[in-house]
Amino acid sequence: MGVSVESDPGKYLLSPRVWAWLGTRQSLSVLLWLLAFGVGGYLTWHAFFFFDSLPNTSEERRRADGNSGHAQIDFGGQWVMGRMVVCGHARELYHRQRQWEIVRAGFPVENESPLNRAESIVPGSLRSLAKPDDDLRHDADRMMGWFMGSDPQECRVVGGAVVGPLAVDPFGNPFFAAALQNASAKTLTPEVVEKVNSPAIGGPLYPPVHAFLYAPLGLIDRPQQAYLIFQVIAAAFVVVGGLGIKILTRGRIWWSIATLILFLYPGTRGGLDLAQNPSITLSIAIWGWALAARGYNVAGGVIWGLFAFKPVWGLALFLVPVMTRRWRFCVAMVLTGVGLAAATLPFVGLQTWFDWLAVGKEASALYNVNHNWIILSRDLHGIPRRFLHDFTLPEAERDTPLANTLAWSLWGTVLVVTIGIFARYGDRKRSTGVGIGFLFFGAFLTCYRFMYYDTLLSAVGFAALLAEPTRFLRTRAFGLSLTSLTPPIGTARELNSPPPATNLLGSKLMGYINSFPLTVLVLLMLVENSLSGMNLQATLGFGYYAYVTTSVDGTTGLSTPRVVADTSSSYPLETYLVLTLWMWCGLQLIRGEERRGVPVAIS
Repeated sequence: MGVSVESDPGKYLLSPRVWAWLGTRQSLSVLLWLLAFGVGGYLTWHAFFFFDSLPNTSEERRRADGNSGHAQIDFGGQWVMGRMVVCGHARELYHRQRQWEIVRAGFPVENESPLNRAESIVPGSLRSLAKPDDDLRHDADRMMGWFMGSDPQECRVVGGAVVGPLAVDPFGNPFFAAALQNASAKTLTPEVVEKVNSPAIGGPLYPPVHAFLYAPLGLIDRPQQAYLIFQVIAAAFVVVGGLGIKILTRGRIWWSIATLILFLYPGTRGGLDLAQNPSITLSIAIWGWALAARGYNVAGGVIWGLFAFKPVWGLALFLVPVMTRRWRFCVAMVLTGVGLAAATLPFVGLQTWFDWLAVGKEASALYNVNHNWIILSRDLHGIPRRFLHDFTLPEAERDTPLANTLAWSLWGTVLVVTIGIFARYGDRKRSTGVGIGFLFFGAFLTCYRFMYYDTLLSAVGFAALLAEPTRFLRTRAFGLSLTSLTPPIGTARELNSPPPATNLLGSKLMGYINSFPLTVLVLLMLVENSLSGMNLQATLGFGYYAYVTTSVDGTTGLSTPRVVADTSSSYPLETYLVLTLWMWCGLQLIRGEERRGVPVAIS
């Protein structure tokens, strides 16, 4: 006898249709997109207020505009370049005299704190509100100080000569003003005027192509508004890069998952906070290679030609199409880059490009010794210098032959090993897999100069490597058993008992080996989103090498050599992790990973 019960939809908290939908692929995709946009929205919102004055900041130290993000060199320098083009100074992009005009107009003192406006020119010992060592430079002065180059020394002479006649004689001498005017006229000699009017070459490091890319933002005369707009643009390009990963992996990695990982990947948060452009650079790299993987080598090369706005990355990643012999890709990339540079000539002229080369040469020399640049960099050149430089010395005395030799040796070793292993063991016909991942990681590591937020570019190597997730995300479990040691021959007095029968439903002792690429990926996101904020610190002392020291008063002590490390942005943990994965990929190639006949996408 059967009993049938009719279900009443009103008795369910959620409709059965909802429960059925929750188990589908579509529901999982929706949930992942909600998570991805939730993370991206939070990071963008956080970036809007990252440089806000802290709530406990006193009123005299609180900025009038409330936020200083736009006044940092990372975004401010790029906005100045675009603004120079918009204001008709394209031929003077690297003339500091003209840059001063744009910077003073874009970063007025009215936006600063009352303390800056009141005591910026007061000597430290005479300040009534600020501390003697407070940096009270105006935004414009600080911005121009970050730029390469320097102003002519004669500018100080001219400034004094101009304001000299305005001085008031405390004794009422009628001849005092006439004397000042006469002294000023003698000071402003034709030679001084000529030196002041001659262009002082300097400015941001970006090439003229970059200035035209930022020209739309330069149309906005208030850099703080442009700063917020570009943060939204940078976040949108993270989503664009995620779509490129989906195309590159032929849908094996979902768009939502790729977007979520990119938002959590090292470099994205820093790029959003500073309104920098690593997400744009990543999108160019991903989409160019995704098109090449689909057989559109010319189109992919054209996309990579956009690296003309950041030539160091174009030169580094050029290794990939060269080693895979994608010659049409290479030609299209070079012609596009040259074409973009040539398109700027009617506006900037040829001399402006030579000025840019001079700025780059100065920056390269400064990069070798400047403490801030070395600490925040993530390139191989900076690794030996952060340990070997004595930063208490003046910058001109810091660089040493040993540090320079080790820096170039490390860079050259990675480049030569990358070329050698791929040429011998890699399969150039593949568009994804361990070989291409190895090439991308090698190209990333051999980029000449880059900062911590540019670590995002290493995600291209992960995209190429994990395009076959079942192979490189695979984990392995194995059983463990405890056995007693067999007694030596001749000492056993009883028969060995047979092994116990396996209980299929009982407990088991298991071992677990995780996917190495997955482990590195998780560690990278852990460093970016957790450890860097905790700023964990550790000190390791070598007591065996302790030595006796003698102070000025004759007392002696014992000094122990120590190695200090932390998880802040001061240490290139991301570079170390990428370097480790690069070595793992090279080992897999040597072991014959690309000779096992696994079907792959061929362009």
